[in-house]
Amino acid sequence: MSTTCKTFAILLATLFSAVAAYGQEPQREETSETADSKEQQIEQMMEQTPSQYEGAHISFMTTSYDFGDVRRDGGDLTAEFEYVNDGSEPLVITRITTSCTCIKFDYMKRPLPPGSTSVIRLTYEPHKMEPGTFHKVVQIYTNSEGGVRLLVLQGNSIE
Repeated sequence: MSTTCKTFAILLATLFSAVAAYGQEPQREETSETADSKEQQIEQMMEQTPSQYEGAHISFMTTSYDFGDVRRDGGDLTAEFEYVNDGSEPLVITRITTSCTCIKFDYMKRPLPPGSTSVIRLTYEPHKMEPGTFHKVVQIYTNSEGGVRLLVLQGNSIE
């Protein structure tokens, strides 16, 4: 596939992700009840699809996070994206790319065994951007089927 085709495919995937994330409710601070709920979701997901995928397969609990209104000088903002390897082989994140230098990331570098969960931590630095709405895309490259998943951070930066 040519570079132009790859670029077009990435832009198209970003657009679809933005459209899908547009109508979603903003995520709120996690409480012990929501933490229990997430664990129940993971357990249900694993019960419903025990290694239904041949090879590694990544599934995210959520793929977007809305910070809402944030102060530009208020400090860095962090969102965590929990994922599970619901495949039959170890999952490897080969690389992560961001749409902006205002986003930093942290993730487990070791292979994730089948049935295990982990977290990708994204940090948005609002002081590096102009005020206004933001919509940042992060690409997660893995050995999973399809290879690339998109995560989205959005919100409104105010002075």
